[in-house]
Amino acid sequence: MPTIQNRIFPLVVVAAFAFVQPVSAQTHVSEQADFSAEDAGVRTPVPVPADVMDTLRSERDVQNVLESENISKENLPASWFAASSIHLGPQNEVDLVIVGQPPVAGSNVATFWVFRSTSKGHELVLTAYVHDLIVTKKMSNGYREIKLLSATAVNVSRVLLRFDGSKYQEYRSKLEPIR
Repeated sequence: MPTIQNRIFPLVVVAAFAFVQPVSAQTHVSEQADFSAEDAGVRTPVPVPADVMDTLRSERDVQNVLESENISKENLPASWFAASSIHLGPQNEVDLVIVGQPPVAGSNVATFWVFRSTSKGHELVLTAYVHDLIVTKKMSNGYREIKLLSATAVNVSRVLLRFDGSKYQEYRSKLEPIR
């Protein structure tokens, strides 16, 4: 006849596995993973680090807006960007999604910059001009995959990006009519 220990042990094992989440799918509860041109900023903004501002100063589109606004690169307003921290890869690295705000945001399209954390600071791994940027839980090459969505009056574009070791690259795309 089975003892109470023999009956309870399998239940404890099953319960333990039910609460364990694989490392590749772990995310921090407070992390924002979906970003949209419809949103005013990000849910939990963080300051834009100085090295990221330096990279943004060198972006051609940002330079064009600075020129049209008659502002020097050194005086680039931090208010033009909303930053959100996220974990794209290793859990000990805090990466960033930067969302362009007016005047660097367009109508129905935003510029998104994704930076990964490195031992030397932040490295730009993606620039995208889309309506939505979604960081998925699925991992590829040690980093979370990213989906980009954009639309015209007649089509919806969906692009899946994977990290190739240095940048996010298109893995698969689909253009379909709006129904």
